[in-house]
Amino acid sequence: MNKSLQKVIDTIQEHMAKDELIWHKPFIALSQANAKSKKDYRGINHLITSVVAFRKGYSSPFWATFKQIKEMGGTLKDAKGAGVPIIFYKELENDGEMDGSEGKRFVMRHSFVFNMDLVEGVDVKAPHPEAVDLELVRDQKAEEIVSGYLSREEVRVSVGNPAYIPSLDTVRMLPLDQFVSVDEYYSAYFHELAHSTGHNKRLSRFDTETVKYESKEDYSKEELVAEITAAFLCHDCGVDSQASIKNSAAYLKGWSKFITDEPAAFVSAVNQSYKARALVLGAER
Repeated sequence: MNKSLQKVIDTIQEHMAKDELIWHKPFIALSQANAKSKKDYRGINHLITSVVAFRKGYSSPFWATFKQIKEMGGTLKDAKGAGVPIIFYKELENDGEMDGSEGKRFVMRHSFVFNMDLVEGVDVKAPHPEAVDLELVRDQKAEEIVSGYLSREEVRVSVGNPAYIPSLDTVRMLPLDQFVSVDEYYSAYFHELAHSTGHNKRLSRFDTETVKYESKEDYSKEELVAEITAAFLCHDCGVDSQASIKNSAAYLKGWSKFITDEPAAFVSAVNQSYKARALVLGAER
């Protein structure tokens, strides 16, 4: 396995409780960003910094490399072993001699970042979130997300057991009164909307003509993308995503094994989930 990927997977597993699905935890909704650029981390980099920040009890949402901390005039305190690996891709020179192609080539690398709680001499203030009425936001925001996405992407909806039909670009959903709670309803709805982002006229994660997966791994990865995306969207509007977790030991063990046995697929699924969430929210294509 790629050394950088291994460090990220090891860190995530180190900070995961044995029987939990970390993407269902509300703290995943909190922004984590680079202290110097103020740019939010995305994908696997957001996931890993969020998990570590929660487990370590960090109050700052900002992180920086050792070099960036020095450039900002700060010093690290009690930071031995506290660096968190984040992934980036470095472009390599490609003269075409190795494989006959002259396109751009990238290699996965990692660098370590430190939470600003561990830094002295630099004051990076986080914006104060606006106070909101969570009960109002939950239902209203969830419905706005659903209706906005369906309208914007022209996804059709029909009545039936929750499912997404790629060949028809149609989401099937039961009426709200068929669910035990509003939270369960929107959690299921978000899961199917997440699947619809994979259509080839959107993020192109699967073949919409054959509607078949090449392997069990591909199917598992798509289900993971939909599950993580749905959890993120639930957090975005205050829906209790905990209500939708399948708590069987076999289910939890299955995802734990997937993370261990297919780390590259897991990282890819997390990154695809962030793209799917952004598309559903209308943040980017």
